[in-house]
Amino acid sequence: MKVFSLLILLCFTHPALGQGNYFGLKDGTNLYVEETGKGETLLFIPGWTMTHRFFEKQKEHFSERYHVVLYDPRGQGRSDKTTYKNTYAHHAMDLRELILQKDLNEIVLIGWSSGCLTLYEYLRTFGVDRVRKMVFIDEPPKWIGNREKEWVYGTFDDYRSSLKGIISGPSEPNDIIDWMLNDSIDDPTRNWMRKEIRMTPPHIALSLYIDGLVSDYTKEVDQLEIPSVFMVRDSWYDQANTWLKIHVPEAKIKAITSHAMFWERAEEFNTLLEDFIDSK
Repeated sequence: MKVFSLLILLCFTHPALGQGNYFGLKDGTNLYVEETGKGETLLFIPGWTMTHRFFEKQKEHFSERYHVVLYDPRGQGRSDKTTYKNTYAHHAMDLRELILQKDLNEIVLIGWSSGCLTLYEYLRTFGVDRVRKMVFIDEPPKWIGNREKEWVYGTFDDYRSSLKGIISGPSEPNDIIDWMLNDSIDDPTRNWMRKEIRMTPPHIALSLYIDGLVSDYTKEVDQLEIPSVFMVRDSWYDQANTWLKIHVPEAKIKAITSHAMFWERAEEFNTLLEDFIDSK
């Protein structure tokens, strides 16, 4: 009976098989955080409606040499859901609290997709304090613009139908999964990905989506002053490369095979990332 009670307690206090803990922010919001390994800190930030679980293959690989920190941003995954503060500016403030409270220094910050918006906001508000390098995985500094002259997703008209769709109801995770992957995946993998994405409530997904639509971080990229790499998928590499060479010529630019190459071709991706981390 005592063993059974202990198992029940563990299930309630450690939602991810005992791997994670909750980090309390000053406003009372709790973020779900996982830490493993020792050494230089690599801190991974997932994209829109995503969770720390998408970086499981990086956690396994890099924890042998580094201190790996994964977390679910406010409103996503296992972190608390709030009515307000669901913006990338607030995500950056949450990130800052996490960094200061854990006294992390010389960090390599790694943002994926809209997680890069958190990095851009961090640069805007806090500069590069406590950060040694930055990694931007497949996300431009603004979504809407002129594709002939800028590195952007498209025009507002390109987003009109998707925005109306999000207002009408939750996004279909299968559509998102198929967009970010090139290769087919088995049903168990697709099922856990769908469940993770659905943890973000519709009102939070909508707030973050609108925030992304109206944001412009071109200035932050222009002023980037620490070693950085932009990992850009093949389908728009040429567009991104041309723009980045003008705005941040000292940054490295690497082609990747898909929006979530780190999941479907983890070994190749991890080598790219490790080479950048170890470079001078």
